[in-house]
Amino acid sequence: MYRLSTDVGGTFTDGVLLDETTGQIRLNKVLSTPANPAIGTIESIEKFDVSLEEVSFLVHGTTVVINALIEGKGAKTALITTEGFRDILEIGRSNRLEMYNALYKKPDPLVPRYLRFGVKERITATGKVLVPLDEKDLDRIIEEMKRHQVEAVAVCLLNAYSNPRHEEEIGRLLRERYPEVAHSLSHLITRRYYEYERTSTTVQNAFVMPVVRNYLRSLEEELTSRSYKNVLQIMQSNGGVMTSTVARNIPIAMVESGPAAGAIGASQLAGLIGYKNVISYDMGGTTAKTAIITGGMPETTDTYVVEERPILLPTTDLREIGAGGGSIAWIDEAGALHVGPQSSGADPGPACYKQGGTEPTVTDADLHLGFLNPEYFLGGEMEIDPGLAQEAIGKIASYYDISVDEAALGITKIVNTNMSALLQSVTVKRGYDPREFALVAFGGAGPLHAAAIAQELNISTIIIPMNSGVFSAWGMLMADLRHDFALTWIKAIEETEVDRINAMFRDVEPRLREIFKQENVADEDIVVTYEMDLRYLGQEHALSVTVPSNFTEADKATASGAFDDLHYSVYGHNAPEEPKEMVSLKAIGIGRVKKPVLQAIPKGGPEPAADAQTGRRRVYRGDGRYEEFSIFRRGKLFAGNVIHGSAVVEETTATTVIESNQTCTVDQYGNLIITLRKEKMS
Repeated sequence: MYRLSTDVGGTFTDGVLLDETTGQIRLNKVLSTPANPAIGTIESIEKFDVSLEEVSFLVHGTTVVINALIEGKGAKTALITTEGFRDILEIGRSNRLEMYNALYKKPDPLVPRYLRFGVKERITATGKVLVPLDEKDLDRIIEEMKRHQVEAVAVCLLNAYSNPRHEEEIGRLLRERYPEVAHSLSHLITRRYYEYERTSTTVQNAFVMPVVRNYLRSLEEELTSRSYKNVLQIMQSNGGVMTSTVARNIPIAMVESGPAAGAIGASQLAGLIGYKNVISYDMGGTTAKTAIITGGMPETTDTYVVEERPILLPTTDLREIGAGGGSIAWIDEAGALHVGPQSSGADPGPACYKQGGTEPTVTDADLHLGFLNPEYFLGGEMEIDPGLAQEAIGKIASYYDISVDEAALGITKIVNTNMSALLQSVTVKRGYDPREFALVAFGGAGPLHAAAIAQELNISTIIIPMNSGVFSAWGMLMADLRHDFALTWIKAIEETEVDRINAMFRDVEPRLREIFKQENVADEDIVVTYEMDLRYLGQEHALSVTVPSNFTEADKATASGAFDDLHYSVYGHNAPEEPKEMVSLKAIGIGRVKKPVLQAIPKGGPEPAADAQTGRRRVYRGDGRYEEFSIFRRGKLFAGNVIHGSAVVEETTATTVIESNQTCTVDQYGNLIITLRKEKMS
């Protein structure tokens, strides 16, 4: 039997096939199909030439949700909230993203005001019904939504986190009286009290729900027609996996599905080869993503933001910019050169792809400089044209009256600087020293630019995984099923009732186990952990600390001390003597799945085999100077081989650059471990 994963990116769709018997991994990379991403997914699957009857587990990551949110191409959505609160979505918070921009304008709400409805009802913060739900008022709203041909509705009532009774009634009435409309109830997505963030999350969930349901239906029909009989699994933003059934109801949990898989893969790989603190760096065709991994796990955030709209769900804490192989180089009105965030994507793609693209991109620059081999792109499956790359970059060169070589070098320097700043955003700006981390670089373009970025940040160790060009898809096979539950409870920690905390834990664990049981997870593979959100009295934002399932009076002091330590780590200061307040309790359910076992590769000596080096290639380095790079084929390298820069290692899905002051050692699993040579270190 086989396990299969597919990851849809902005430019390429990646596939990984694992033979469960032999442990052998096969992979492929095909151009994405933005008009219908399912087509590229099926094309990737069919390239493996394996019957889906033999596939026991299929997990999928997609950009459908993030694209719909960024492009504003979701369903026509309405909002039902408590009477008097329909403008919460527009009022939001008082903070503004661009504080010193006098012309700053927030993005328009996804739901226009005429589709935001207040219904007569009221529940207090303690869960007491103050005003019963007025069904006649709701009927009026339903008729108004029908008149406007609404496709989805978000229901987010004031204080529903404390008592969801009225939301449940509205959900029942919508199913009875307006069954064709997709509806999203806030208490089923998050039970946290932040009113604006909860509303924003529920609205975004409803906005993408019809889009995701149509996409998954189309994909599953294609899979079923090819004899796939098991449940389709979907990668979540929190680093876990959920079934397509769950994804249909909470599609917002997919907002960063592919990138989260890369961070999970990086953390799993780093742990297996002995690294606890690493920076995950994924550069694909359209974007570059990074995450920090400390103590063996990617950092997470409870609030993720897309297009300035908050999503109140646990999410792998990623930072992302428009810097990929397809990022377009352009000149602004003042004559300054920029790279990205606009991308040529999969269609038409970089100029060198010969698909009609004419704008210069990062891939065109890398090809022209000599880093890429036009005869071995995608292992020789895709032909690229250096002449078209030169022609496109020539437009930049002509504007500045410089050589095409210098223009190409300028493009790569700008994108490398942008990505260095991206990595600093998750390290230096959070109090971490990047020199204390290893860099795990992957994605189609990540290994190509990792060496330059590492030198910029004085990072001494780079890890290039096996199959680095499709590493996020590999990471999906390393991800467990996951479900999160949170309950708002605001009280001074010293005054919290231990019995009530344990009652909550006892209540939620069987519910999580029942969900996993429906997903065919064995009871012994289910792990439930608990967290408590704490803050200093008077603060707004909280931090999460792990607590035991059998919480005792003594654990209050333990949790308080852990919070003090965490606060110091995150913010550089703490106040142990200040009173602390509990904000919420959380349960995290993990359903462990069988993971691929890293396969050791044959051993060799320090000197690579003669057929591993395929030649040498000139690379332009600036000021009219060229440098000879040794070219190696990754599939011909053995464990223990050592390569001294300057060198390029080529493989089917990626190209790795080793600079002149760096040494690359192949580890037992075939990973490339690149380090600074001591005699060159300053």
